[in-house]
Amino acid sequence: YPETAYGVMSWWDYGYWIMRISHRIPNSNPSQGHAVEAARFFTAQDESSANKLADQLGSKYVIIDYQMPTAKFYAMPRWAGNSEHEFLGTYYLPPEDGKLQPVTLLYPTYYRSMVVRLYNFDGKAVVPEESIVISYEEKISRKGVRYMEITGSWSFPSYKAAQAYVSSQESENYRIVGTTPFATPVPLEKLNNYKLVHKSGSEVKIADKNLPSVKIFQYLGSDKS
Repeated sequence: YPETAYGVMSWWDYGYWIMRISHRIPNSNPSQGHAVEAARFFTAQDESSANKLADQLGSKYVIIDYQMPTAKFYAMPRWAGNSEHEFLGTYYLPPEDGKLQPVTLLYPTYYRSMVVRLYNFDGKAVVPEESIVISYEEKISRKGVRYMEITGSWSFPSYKAAQAYVSSQESENYRIVGTTPFATPVPLEKLNNYKLVHKSGSEVKIADKNLPSVKIFQYLGSDKS
């Protein structure tokens, strides 16, 4: 390839679309080449780690669709060699009418992931309006299935206050969580090396928000930080 060639970072599902529509080189494709590196990029917990992967693969743009930080997110930790349970968990509310109600709660690691910081927050700095702490108890159902039931919930005006509360508890069954992908309980720093350059005209509705189906970011290079 000529020196002007560059890579486009996206989830491997979309590699052939990138090739066919834009005539550019995807960093990963449905043959699953570099799928692990793409997963590590999108789940990276800091910009420096993500930049190293982008530099390694010659990335110049990052394409993210609405499914990547939501319905498809669970696959990224798995491909990166981790577990989705490090980023989110299913809990159950106390039973009403004898029925447990499941709810998916998101951990700070989810919000710190590059795919979330880019698509959900456009790479901007974010200060949370509130940080929620839950307590839970591990139980076993009649069928012998282990599950976690929420026993309490508290709202704090800052992440620091929530951290202090969790640290003051003797039990380890306390967590700082978020209830929606678009309201982080943890502060997020601005991403210095990524610039939002395109939002698709088509939109989808997620968590009462109308969002672009696709966002494209230009990677400015790690020397721009």
